[in-house]
This record gives sequence, structure tokens and C-alpha cells, in this order.
Amino acid sequence: MENEKRVVPKNVRVIPDLPAVSKEFDYIVPEDWIESGLASQLSVGSLVRIQFRNRSIGGWISEINPETETTVELQPLKKFSSHGPSKEVVEIVRWAANRWQGPVSRFMKTASPQRMIKAIPPSRPSKQVEIPKDKLAAVAFEGGPSVVRIPPTGDRWPYICAAVALGNALILLPSASDVRVVANRLRRMGVNVGEYSKDWVIGVSGGTIVGNRSAAFASIKNLAAILMIDEHDESFQEEAAPTWHAREVVLERAKRQGIPCVFTSPIPTVEVRHRTRIISDQKSDKREVWSGVRITDPREDNSAIGGLWPRSTIDALKSAERSVVVLNRSGRSRLLACRQCDELVTCTDCGSAMLQLEEGLIECTRFGHSRPVICSGCLSTSMKNLRIGVSRAGEELEALMKEPVTQITKETSSIDFVRSRIYLGTEAVLHRVDWADLVVFADFDQELLAKRYRCEEQALTKLIRALRLVNRKSQSSGAVILQTRKPNHTFFDVLSDGGIDVWSDKESQRREITKYPPFGHIAVVSGPGSDEFIEQLEVQSSLEVLGPNDGAWLVKSSSVESLSKNISEIPRPKKRLRVAIDPVRF
Repeated sequence: MENEKRVVPKNVRVIPDLPAVSKEFDYIVPEDWIESGLASQLSVGSLVRIQFRNRSIGGWISEINPETETTVELQPLKKFSSHGPSKEVVEIVRWAANRWQGPVSRFMKTASPQRMIKAIPPSRPSKQVEIPKDKLAAVAFEGGPSVVRIPPTGDRWPYICAAVALGNALILLPSASDVRVVANRLRRMGVNVGEYSKDWVIGVSGGTIVGNRSAAFASIKNLAAILMIDEHDESFQEEAAPTWHAREVVLERAKRQGIPCVFTSPIPTVEVRHRTRIISDQKSDKREVWSGVRITDPREDNSAIGGLWPRSTIDALKSAERSVVVLNRSGRSRLLACRQCDELVTCTDCGSAMLQLEEGLIECTRFGHSRPVICSGCLSTSMKNLRIGVSRAGEELEALMKEPVTQITKETSSIDFVRSRIYLGTEAVLHRVDWADLVVFADFDQELLAKRYRCEEQALTKLIRALRLVNRKSQSSGAVILQTRKPNHTFFDVLSDGGIDVWSDKESQRREITKYPPFGHIAVVSGPGSDEFIEQLEVQSSLEVLGPNDGAWLVKSSSVESLSKNISEIPRPKKRLRVAIDPVRF
């Protein structure tokens, strides 16, 4: 950036802030800007205002003094708005836009400051952080990219200190609360540190940046090291298209700049294990790490109600100070059967499952058709829930416990921690409750048998979150109960010595056979325009196309380069289209 400022910009190439426009356009720098010295502030990444099709819009400079056709009369820039991403980050943005087939402008917004920055202040002095005595942390930052497997409740601070000791660092964490805690602790140590993106200018002036997923695009002067804590956490994946992943971005940045890139996780993903060297903390191999996990089969207890509440679980809930119960099914019921003849209750019009309503009616889950609660087989009016949801489970649990049960979903705005000591909900409850001494997964089979290729990896993620939740109080360690009808499932081998490595090897083999990431790459195509798009894709490419399933198509390829190239060559239909490349939650 500094070298470019020495060159007097006479014309520039601009990325317009219009997601639907992929082309870049050339503009001339006004003469008065050159005379006043304003032009000297322009660099690759600068935010400017331009005239575009009779309206004023924002944009980013992508090139200084590009070769321009002399026959074309260029329009002048209208305004210098702000300093923006560094040249290195702009190049990463271009790579990401191609990797995940998204508009360059969307990635540029992620990489830009929240407010306009007219001048870059000088860097504040930062106190030198000593290299930690932790040998594992020091070794991790030597050589190429690495992943350190640490215990679920292990100390991550030595790795943060090791990164900062090398100079200006980029540290990524999964939650906003983690970012605040780490940033405040580093400030108390005298480190010049900022939180992304509100402290964007600290990075570009020369300092350490701590942030979440979007911080992967932070501009940092003299970047020395990159650290991603809890690499397995799904929050590092952008769910909205383009579905980019922070892990891939920082790996590419580290490769281009030749700096160390370290990941930490109790359960490193197959993707990161495939692309880095593995460093293991011996403690993570000990069975004691998982000693708080108990596996129970509700069928072994005859007093269980609906298969969810065996006596042992009820007793554990009664003795716990604060409990969290996880059931990843919302609503009252997902599947009904006749209590008399066990016949599944289905819609006579479309054959889909039906839900029981409060008014004594059953309703089709697909089209909303309703009819009285009568079994079509034996005419019985008595039904049973084969898989109850959160609402019905809460009612049953309150009746058994004889005390209030607070239900929590992702839509819950506030939680009353005084009214009750039992909190029931979907996965969101693990994020909303700050501590507990007991976590119960009421139906862990829901996680193990989900129709997702990463279901076991995602189940492990939830287990790690639960273990941390019950270990937040220093005075005692809590317990995690996994209720399953498959207690002999090979997944539970992870709880034994060396089980993580064994599971990871099996998962890698499975991915390699099925050609799922990282051994292959996928694109999920959906939306009203998907049929038209897929029709053209099948004609013009050699990609494997499967579907449709629930309105979505699956496109598979052996390489992400081939996948991106083929998708980019197909004109986008006028109808809405969503293309998600390598999504985590497919």
C-alpha cells in the first residue's frame, strides 16, 4: 500500500458496489485531486463514489493506473470516501469470490471498515509479549500450517500469547463474548489490539486484530501469524450465499504471505487434518477428559415415558443445581401412530406425516389438510407420539419434575434464570445458558442419524459445547448424559483413549469414498431458477449432478477449481438462484 501511494494515480479501476454487476470500470482521477494531494491517498482498496448509469454509487479501487483504451472518454471520480482493505486483502477477496462463486462486492464489504476512515493514524506502541513456556504452543507456530488437538476444557491462552509474541497477529474465535474477553485481556497486557470490525483501523495501522468469521478479511499491517481457536465450530461458516468458510480464507492468506497459521480444536475437522500437520496434547488422549459423559439407553428403564424420560435421567435432573436438556425437534410432535394398532397416521391426500392439533384435529405437515383424530385402520381415536418435539417434551418433563421447565429456542428473546432451574430447548439452549452442572441430550440418535454427511462431526461439536458448559464453575465438574438407543454405535469410541484419531481416520475414509470435502467438492443449487440452471450445467459440463431433493440439486466434482469454473460459465437465470459451495449444513 505504501509503495502505491508514491505513484500519482491518473486513472483507476473500480469495483462497483452492485452485487449483480461483475464487471469493473475505469475512471479518471480529477486534476484538482492531483494538485491538492488528495490523489496521493488513493490506493488499491480505497472506497470512492462514482457515477454509474446516471446515479451515484460506492465502489472500491482495484487497480491504480490500469491500461485503458485511449478512445474511451473516462468519467471522473466523484468522491474519496474512505481508506479500505489492503492490496493483499483485495487479492484474497478476488480469490474468495471465485472459490465460492459470489459477488466480489459482497466480500469487499466484509473486508471494509464500518465507518469512513479518512486518515490512517500512526500505530500505537505495543508491549512485547513473552513467548509462552508451553512447548506445544511454541512448536505449533514453527513451520507450515498446523492444528493442535487440545482437551475440550483445555487452556487456549498459551497459543494466543504465542501468536501475539510473533508480532501483529490475526486471532479468530467462534463467539462475540470470546472476542471481547481475549481482546480485553490482551489490552491489559499492553498489546495494541482491536476487535473486528469496529477497530478496523488498528489492524491497518499496525496491530493485532481479534474477531469472528469476518475477521478473516481483516487488513493487518505486517501480519506475522494467524490463529483460529475451535476450528471445528460451525460459526466460522457463512450460511448465506456465498457460503464461504474462514478456515479456507486464512489458510490461503498464510500460504500467500508465508506466515504461520495455527488451528486449535478438541476435534479437528477432516478438512484441517487433511491440509495441516497434527500436534497432539497428550492430555487430550486421556479417558479422564471425557469422564463426565454418561451413555444411557432409555429402553432399559421400564418407567420411561415415550422413550425420553427414564428414571435415572429424572433422578439426575432432580439432584442437579441447574440443568439443560437438548432436544433438536421443535413443536409438539413429528410423527403420530395409533395407540391401538401402531398404524402410522398419514395424510390421505398426499401421504405425508400429520401433527396433532390442540382442537382435536390432525393436520398434514405438507399442505395443511386437516381431519378428526381417527385412525384409518381401526377407527381408534387414541394416538401416541413416536417422536415428540420440545413443546410436548416440556409438558411431560414438568409433570414428572413437578416444577417449571423453561423452553428455549433460537427465537427466545430473554430468559428468566430465577423462575426455573431446568432449561429445555433445541441446540440453541447450549448457546443461551451460561452454565449448568448437567446437560441431557434427550435423543442423541437425532444427531447421530441425521441425513447430513457431517452429522457425526456436528454431534461431536454439540458434545464439546455441553462439556464446556458443565465445567464453567471451578468448584465442581458437571455431567453430560447422552440418551441413545444405539449405545454400541462406533461413534462412542471417541470417548476412549485415542478414540478421536480412530474416529477421524474412519471419517476421512468415508469422505474419500463418497467424494465429499475435502476429497471432493459439492455445490447445492436451489431456488426457482435452479431447474433452468442445472439443465444448462448438465449439457456443458462433466460434473456429477444429483437430484432434485426437496427442491435442491447436488453437484459434485473432484476439484473445487473445476466446480467453480463450470458454475461460473453458466449464465444466471432471471429467476432467483442460490448456489452454496461446500456448505457445512448440507
